[in-house]
Amino acid sequence: MSNKENLKIIDKELSKMAKKQPLELPEWQKDASVPSEYHCCEMTRGREFLIRMMTGADPTLAIERFARENNIKYGKIHATFMGGFQPCKYYVWIPDYKDPENWHLEGTAVNTNLTMLTAIGGMISQRPIKNEAGEETGETEPYVAMHFVAGGGWDAPTITGHMVEGTKVKGCMQCFITELLDVEALAPVDVWNEAYTYPENFYRNTKNEK
Repeated sequence: MSNKENLKIIDKELSKMAKKQPLELPEWQKDASVPSEYHCCEMTRGREFLIRMMTGADPTLAIERFARENNIKYGKIHATFMGGFQPCKYYVWIPDYKDPENWHLEGTAVNTNLTMLTAIGGMISQRPIKNEAGEETGETEPYVAMHFVAGGGWDAPTITGHMVEGTKVKGCMQCFITELLDVEALAPVDVWNEAYTYPENFYRNTKNEK
């Protein structure tokens, strides 16, 4: 057995151990103690935008660029009223046959037929920038996490999921973006030993919460 294969086995075992060990989770990341439990963060509405993308644009990349160029750290993506995709790439939950307890595994699905966008909802937030060695630089960049519902094309059933890079607009797409102020992101504890956890985070109000 090669060293590389040995390291993979060790990493897998350490991962299992980490999942079994009690973790110091923040309150907002713990399972609910009662059915009526919730957590909230007050935000202030900032600027309002209407963004339009044409054939060939990637919604994820375009909105991330829009956020950088307009200095939007946090924002709400919502109220689409126009859009089509071809192809459409998105995350869906898939079974983890090696670890049935892991319900957090996602895979990429692709629909190459023309589909009509009927609903979208998401958020612009911040994630750490890492260097080539995988170390955080202390700076952040905007990222987009959004879910969608599409369908209505010939021989294309209704599809839904977490949109990812590689989706391309066909025709045009328009949606509203609301800037959110007086908030900052809280990083989650990485329960599932994933490198990319920031869509799972929560937020705190920088004016009312210490």
